[in-house]
Amino acid sequence: MKYFKTLAIAILLVTTVTSCLNKEKTEKKTNMESNKKTNITLINPFEVPEGKIEESIVYWEACRDFLKKEPGYISTKLHKSIKEGSKFELINVAVWESPKAFTEASQKMAKELGVLPPEGLKANPSLYSVISE
Repeated sequence: MKYFKTLAIAILLVTTVTSCLNKEKTEKKTNMESNKKTNITLINPFEVPEGKIEESIVYWEACRDFLKKEPGYISTKLHKSIKEGSKFELINVAVWESPKAFTEASQKMAKELGVLPPEGLKANPSLYSVISE
């Protein structure tokens, strides 16, 4: 009888450890998959020449209308500084599925948009990932 109790405990222990290890593998895989699906954020502050704000907004809207039809586009918003004389008067914040999607769409837009930016408009784009919430 003692042998069967020891065997039963051993089986229970092996089953529990195996179950925990499988759960840990599944959780790691799920976390890795969710990290792969994490969107990226484009933050693009614009230095707008004096007197070119409206023209710059029209240009941004043309870019937005082109890009929102591209694969991987999620959203975009244009922000205007409330501070007079701000270095970055306009800031675009866009969300994309991946850096690759953004890069491919941007390259396509550069070739096909057919609208030039206002003279002197300086973009300062960079891609970011969320590291804390």
